[in-house]
Amino acid sequence: MNRTVASLLLLLPAQPAFSEEVAQELEEITVTAEAEATPPAPSAFSPQTVVEVPRETLRRNAAATLGETLGWEPGVSSGYFGPGASRPIIRGFEGVRVRTLRDDLGTFDLSDISPDHGVALEPFLLESAEIHRGPAALLYGGAALGGAVNTRSLVMPREIPDQPVGGGIEARHETQGNALANSGLATFAAGDFVFRLTGSVREAGDISIPGRARSGDYERMENPGVYDPGAGTILPVPNPSGKLPNSFHEASTWSTAVAWVPQDVPARIGLSWSRFDSRYGVPYSYPGDATDLYGDQSIDMAQDRLDLEGALTFGSGPVTRIEARFAKADYDHHEFFTGKGKDSGRDFTDTTLAREGSEGRVDIHHQAFDQRLTGILALTAAGETVRSQRTVFPPPDLQQVEGELRGEQMGIALLEKYESGEWTARLGARLDHADTRDTSLSAFGWEPSETGWSHSLSGAVTWTREGIGPLDRLAVTGILSQVGRQPTAVERYAFWNNAGIGRFLVGGDLDGIPLETERSLGIEVGLEAQAGPVTGKVNAYHYRIDDFVFLQESPGLTGGFGRAVEYVGRDATFTGFEAGLDWRINDELTLQLMADAVRAENTTDGTPIPRMPPLRFGSRLEWKKDALIAGIEIRHATAQDRVQQEPRPELPADAYTLVNADISRTFTLPRGEMTAFLRATNLLDEKARASTSFRKDTAPLPGRGVSVGLRYEF
Repeated sequence: MNRTVASLLLLLPAQPAFSEEVAQELEEITVTAEAEATPPAPSAFSPQTVVEVPRETLRRNAAATLGETLGWEPGVSSGYFGPGASRPIIRGFEGVRVRTLRDDLGTFDLSDISPDHGVALEPFLLESAEIHRGPAALLYGGAALGGAVNTRSLVMPREIPDQPVGGGIEARHETQGNALANSGLATFAAGDFVFRLTGSVREAGDISIPGRARSGDYERMENPGVYDPGAGTILPVPNPSGKLPNSFHEASTWSTAVAWVPQDVPARIGLSWSRFDSRYGVPYSYPGDATDLYGDQSIDMAQDRLDLEGALTFGSGPVTRIEARFAKADYDHHEFFTGKGKDSGRDFTDTTLAREGSEGRVDIHHQAFDQRLTGILALTAAGETVRSQRTVFPPPDLQQVEGELRGEQMGIALLEKYESGEWTARLGARLDHADTRDTSLSAFGWEPSETGWSHSLSGAVTWTREGIGPLDRLAVTGILSQVGRQPTAVERYAFWNNAGIGRFLVGGDLDGIPLETERSLGIEVGLEAQAGPVTGKVNAYHYRIDDFVFLQESPGLTGGFGRAVEYVGRDATFTGFEAGLDWRINDELTLQLMADAVRAENTTDGTPIPRMPPLRFGSRLEWKKDALIAGIEIRHATAQDRVQQEPRPELPADAYTLVNADISRTFTLPRGEMTAFLRATNLLDEKARASTSFRKDTAPLPGRGVSVGLRYEF
């Protein structure tokens, strides 16, 4: 991969897209005149709020994956499968329950069906990221029980820029993996047309870790070994120290777009094409049998995507704006096995997955009663085909089996907000129809399928009063929600090996008993208070879920397939909170504090839901003086010992504390600005394992690292 590609990361102002208008028309967001200078207030994670993670925060935290970039936002954590794959987890919910989107449409990858699969997004090329909870999340589907993460990419231009040529480049070097990352953007304006190019290239080797790769508990429980046919004995598998083998990561993204933005017509039309490539290693995990294949797994994924969008704004009347979006994507995913030791030279493609998908939506913004009532009516439709090819027998007697799953979905959603004095009411409703089928053996007359309707409803009421006692502002929010979701085709019919989680994936319907519709009843209470320069917020929530679908370890080996996990449906409860405080100490110094926790229980079996985030605390102290910004962060995760014991034990995760620091300085140039920045992570070189990951006991988080770079914007 070319390590010298200049990267364009300039952030030209863009006309608000649909998701920003949701924030403006339907939600209350604290806005300051210097958004980048002032950390976001804790109200940014209100259960009603469309949270915008600003550009400055994304730049500072930008990692190789979306999950790691957002992983310490209040209520948001991430899974971890090495530096190449992590996905946001909201309130303990993951997969299809947290929709990841790019500009209001899905990302069309496989990260929602398996947490080791990367999200087809480059965090360096994002304008912002929005976290949707409560009624607003229903705009993106009834499956988004935990919420939705809608990223605002820089791919599509949405307004005529001030200058005919603009753009920027960013280059950084990271000591972790000796990584180089370059990204950039260029925009050209000609009359009513705007053209944009974006690109990024990233290359990193194996990361450094403090101590051993595999935990002591894992070593004692598994005693990993590999059979030596020459000696006829079982030899222990070395436990690496200081480096995490096969944790490399490479990625590149490219896009081109053109938009017609006429000056005399309140309309816009845009077309874009983008390409995403990623290749990363998956650290070794013992398969449970010393005679099994011994080697490394790596994943190579690529996606081509075409987007078309348009908008028409009306000056007055009940309908204020109509927006339409459509995207089509082809995604390919290959999982490679590279043999070592006794299997040296035995290299083959283990599993191949392909996903062809399309999604469209029309959003009708409207108002009534002198704008006291504002809302959006959304019509959505999506379809996908997932093809798999799994290896039954490896070389030299290579045998592979193909499969095909199909799914279609149609939905209608309504989101309304009504304001009257101190009271604000919001109502979200959604109706979905889903059709899933397994067409793998249709030629033989066997085609299992499920079709059905699901409905979701969410209501919220906020009471706000200014100047109450010693407080400048007090707001109390209550939310009640009922969410229904049809299991996906993958949850029902999957049957292939999954390299990342080191397990064979088995669909929940393959035992002859179909998974039931998942239904959730949730209640949330939020309290926000402001007194002078201090703003505090706390949210508490409880979900009771019938037929909650999740991946559970099978009790032992499955004949010929190795260890397996299967999708099961159980009743469950999720209870937790998010809290934070934002204190502007003076004009130059700001302190932020956060904490969150979730407790999830499988009430059918009386056991914890596996892979839950622990109780966490975080803080950031930031100092800004003119063009100089410096900050220090402390992030602490407590031990997670509420783990599933049956049908197969899940090991606990120890507590850890991460200390990060950063500094940046911006210089004004005759044409644009230059910013130099430095960020140090895990300064204490703490050994840390993410309890949310299947791989926590074999792939710890990175040790101490430093990132340094330059950004030029013009």
